[in-house]
Amino acid sequence: MISRRAGLPVAFAACLVAAGAGMVALGGCHQLFPQRSPGEVLFRKHCADCHGLDAAGNTARYMGNPYADLRDNTWKHAAANDGALASIVETGVFGEMPAFADQLSGEQIRQVVFYLQVLRGERSPEPPPK
Repeated sequence: MISRRAGLPVAFAACLVAAGAGMVALGGCHQLFPQRSPGEVLFRKHCADCHGLDAAGNTARYMGNPYADLRDNTWKHAAANDGALASIVETGVFGEMPAFADQLSGEQIRQVVFYLQVLRGERSPEPPPK
């Protein structure tokens, strides 16, 4: 008979394997949550690390940088309109934000801008993809 203490490492290993499998399964979160708009999926993938999931800019990397908050009207490099936002996403800001012209198509940039305007309360959310 195996003592209780001898079984703990096996149980711990089983938990680690289960947690790892769960993380791999959640790697395709956008497939688990198909109600997310294309703009939200792109924003989460390319923008949320610095600007936060809600675009408030309160991430560890940019805490205290008022320009990382995209929901307010404190804009250093552009106004919060379609053309200016698309231009910033496309070309970036030297030393502060990478350019995404080589990673996102024009349509994808438009989707990110639309979603950002949803977060800012300027537009209604897109209907879920079918």
